[in-house]
Amino acid sequence: MNRTGLVSAAEMAHSVIRVGLSLAMIGFGMVKVIPTQFIVFTLPGEMLVSLGESSPSGMLWKFMATSTPYTVIAGTVEVIGGLLLIFRRTVLLGALVCMVALIQVSTFNIAYHVPVLASPLIMLGMALVVSMPWWSRLIDVLFRNRDSAALPRPRGDRRIRLAGDIAHTAAAVLVIVFMGANGIRTYHSYTERLSSLDGVWAVDEFRGDGLRWVRVAIDDRPASRRLVLIRENGELTAQDVTVAEAVLHVGEWTLRYTQQSDARLHLTGDFDGTSLDTTLRRIPLHTESRDFR
Repeated sequence: MNRTGLVSAAEMAHSVIRVGLSLAMIGFGMVKVIPTQFIVFTLPGEMLVSLGESSPSGMLWKFMATSTPYTVIAGTVEVIGGLLLIFRRTVLLGALVCMVALIQVSTFNIAYHVPVLASPLIMLGMALVVSMPWWSRLIDVLFRNRDSAALPRPRGDRRIRLAGDIAHTAAAVLVIVFMGANGIRTYHSYTERLSSLDGVWAVDEFRGDGLRWVRVAIDDRPASRRLVLIRENGELTAQDVTVAEAVLHVGEWTLRYTQQSDARLHLTGDFDGTSLDTTLRRIPLHTESRDFR
């Protein structure tokens, strides 16, 4: 293959990597723009897992889930980086934005032992490859105090490049629409409370044959229907739950409930083969608090 053929092949490979990185970054960011990537840790049942019992990766997910604005901003930066890669005049800027975002993600994943390491590192490598034609020019501007020479015009038919840009833009729009619609559905299913029982409860009074209950969390949302409890020995138990009229079906057991107000709950019945009678008080969550604790 002659030099012209090699240059054309390199330009084609560069375009393929640029398009792949662009679409991956848009998809990568959309699960944060519509904050669903970490949303499982906003469920009441997850609130009962103490920080000391959380894994490093679980701590990171909780950190991200706690601040929706931070998550949305981080995702917006990733989406913007992917969009900038569509237009030839902004390819370098897009690659640099992607590199900054991916360095942060890769650092978090490595530092917090997140099992997903390969994807952001591969995407970071792709961003480096996309920015490669500008390396010498960036070195001139940043370190040698020289003016940067313009890149040579791309080879090939201009109409083919225009068609490629249109196809790239259309693919980006499809990714945004698909991820956006799926994200909205997921967000709704994780945040819609189906009953007033949904939440975290402290046990004020407990009468029963088994170990005393200390904390109870009820997930009653389309994405999760379960009862999670902590007993006095620190044991955490989770069971599927179905909320019916005045009755909770918890696994194979049935509990009757009365709710005097949104903040008070009374449960009676059998659970784990023992009878119980317990009064619970709703715990206000402090995820929106400005206190330093």
